[in-house]
Amino acid sequence: MAEFKYKAKDSSGRTRSGKVSAQSKAQARALITRMRLNVLQITTTKLDNSGGKNNGDDGTTPILGNMIVKDKDGKIQLQLGASEPSTKDLIVFTKQFATMIGSGVPLVQAIGVLAEQQVVLSFGRTLNKIRFSVENGATLSESLEAYPKIFDSLYVSLVRAGEASGNLDTILLTLTVYLEKAAKIKSQVKSAMFYPLMVVAVAVIVITVLLVFVVPIFAKQYSDSGKQLPFMTAMVVNASTFITTHFLIIPGVVFGTLFAFRAYIRTSQGRAILDDSLLRLPGFGVLFRKLAVGRFCNTMSTMLTAGLNILEALTICAASSGNMTIEKFVLGVRGKIEQGAKFSETLAEGGLIPSMVTSMVAVGEATGALDDMLVKVSQFYEDEVDVAVKTLLSMIEPIMIVVIGGIVGFIVIAMYLPIFDMASLGSD
Repeated sequence: MAEFKYKAKDSSGRTRSGKVSAQSKAQARALITRMRLNVLQITTTKLDNSGGKNNGDDGTTPILGNMIVKDKDGKIQLQLGASEPSTKDLIVFTKQFATMIGSGVPLVQAIGVLAEQQVVLSFGRTLNKIRFSVENGATLSESLEAYPKIFDSLYVSLVRAGEASGNLDTILLTLTVYLEKAAKIKSQVKSAMFYPLMVVAVAVIVITVLLVFVVPIFAKQYSDSGKQLPFMTAMVVNASTFITTHFLIIPGVVFGTLFAFRAYIRTSQGRAILDDSLLRLPGFGVLFRKLAVGRFCNTMSTMLTAGLNILEALTICAASSGNMTIEKFVLGVRGKIEQGAKFSETLAEGGLIPSMVTSMVAVGEATGALDDMLVKVSQFYEDEVDVAVKTLLSMIEPIMIVVIGGIVGFIVIAMYLPIFDMASLGSD
């Protein structure tokens, strides 16, 4: 048993500090989280009586930070790489873990075997730390909770429910289905955004090449002639001159703007404005709303099927929504249910959830099959997202072609206008 000093933030944002006793850092983090605190820092202040050094959560002793360590057998290990596992890695791990637990393989042994099989070495080390934590008396959910970047609150809550019910293998399989659906939704969003971004990138490159390399050649010839340029031609030449004379400054301004924008959206105010704007975007707003509704229903159905009550499920749905507007709405729904309101009635307020969904939720409440009804709604919205993505792409393609073709055509016509003028003057 060791003593750990911590710094954390409470629900009101105030920083709190204190000490807890636990068998490992993972268990200490879990204990602090149970106190409804968001952990900022944990340090060891008092070690156990084993006389050992400040061991890591997996039984290793740091020699040079986390890069060079000594394992529990005394061997020196070089730990490189800090990449986190992908969603696919997590899905494969969860599915294999469920299969091994369902086959009767002991928990610690299953984690150890899966740790050795990981291609992402950092994930394998994390699993070894989890195995070591479980060996030292922590529950699996407590051990997973120490790594929120890999195992989010939904994952941990479902594992905790599986431990409490004794159906961990079944819950893990349910979690696998959820992760696969979430990965599919994420892939749909990427496919919807990839094509427009690629077309814009190609268009920027083509227009930049024209302005930097082609237009100056025409501009020099027209300058030598000494004749006044048409308005369109003068505008393109001036744009070309500006870009060529500020070629090194423009990328700096662009990247500086992007950096400032990224820093702003990481603030609470910036993130709130961005999330609300995404739901209101023409074309894309409809897609993002359908994605949000589908994800909400999918998460709720998964949590309720696992045996969590509706208030716990709503809390986790809010935290895992990925959108502050949705999070605020879901927390509002939770608060009203605590005061005695019906789930379907609170969902209908605010106009964020379509009436079709609230009607089906009302039927699910009345029949006692809310989780099954939410599954059907999430499946419906999976198809809706597919249709929305295809519709959006079919609309964007001709618009992008017309816009980009218009810009390139404008540049070409502007550069040939003086030639047409000279030809008309020659014929006169």
